[in-house]
Amino acid sequence: MKKYVYLLLGVLLFVISCTTNKSSNENIKTIELSDSLKVDSLTLLIKSNHKNAVLYAERSNVNYKLGNIETAISDLQLANALDSLNPDYFVKLADLYLQMGKSEEVNRILLKGNKLVPNNNNILYRLGNLYFYIQDYKNSMKYLNESKEIDPYFAPVYFTKALVLKELGDTAQAVKNLQIAVEREPDYYDAYMQLGLLYSLRPDSIAIDYYNNALALDPTSYEAFYGKAFFYQQNDKPEMAIAIYKQMLNELSNNLPVVHFNLGYIEMIYYANYKDALAYFDSSIMFSNIYPDAYCNKAFCLEKLGNKTEARKAYKKALELVPNFEIAIIGLNRLDKK
Repeated sequence: MKKYVYLLLGVLLFVISCTTNKSSNENIKTIELSDSLKVDSLTLLIKSNHKNAVLYAERSNVNYKLGNIETAISDLQLANALDSLNPDYFVKLADLYLQMGKSEEVNRILLKGNKLVPNNNNILYRLGNLYFYIQDYKNSMKYLNESKEIDPYFAPVYFTKALVLKELGDTAQAVKNLQIAVEREPDYYDAYMQLGLLYSLRPDSIAIDYYNNALALDPTSYEAFYGKAFFYQQNDKPEMAIAIYKQMLNELSNNLPVVHFNLGYIEMIYYANYKDALAYFDSSIMFSNIYPDAYCNKAFCLEKLGNKTEARKAYKKALELVPNFEIAIIGLNRLDKK
């Protein structure tokens, strides 16, 4: 049996070594094959050592890479049964069930883990996340605070606490926790984004600094670019918003219907430039023809340009997408009066 296992592992190494001069597509196929071989070799090892929890956990990891999530869960359950005091098995099982949207299973596993392995930061933190996910904010804060007591330098716990506080309407404490998160972990992209959003609501121009911090970590972040542009749009700095929106279209993608829409909105509202605004709304519709607001704004521009027939068509299209859409009805009534 051992000789066969070694032979199988030798074949695995040989297959990998033969791919050094292959194309990238062939390399991808080889990786898939090697993972399949790993499953086979681990299965053979398990047959001769069926009480080794580590082997089941390793096979679970490989099955997960192969996309076999249910099989990965079965292997982790076996590992957990053999070694019920290993907190990693509870955490990994919870993560897999959460991916499948089975929050009740996640809750059961984490509570069991917390009972058998008390005061484990990873388990407590995930319980806090789970209860935030199911909107049980009281229990979420309970477990997050317990996690913080164990490891006060663990940045993600402050981030999730901030999300809970934000949902509870305490934005001041949410900001405080987010600031602690970025102090603990200066590369915390999501925390910078949330700080940008919260300061945008005040509104406070420090939001731009936080969006810039996020962009320093991810120079192609659509969300950070959009956050900056929309802040300027909402705070009467249309020229700065336009510059960023156009940068997004040039550097990220031209297929961004919301960006085209906002450019049209600025041309229409700030500059009464209905011709250019109409072109932007048409672009927005071209990339997403299920955008009722774009049809309404297009119709309004057509009204202003004197094309009432096409304006009526655009309003009606908006009503097809959203029956009883008030803005479209008002527009049609206005055309009828004219």
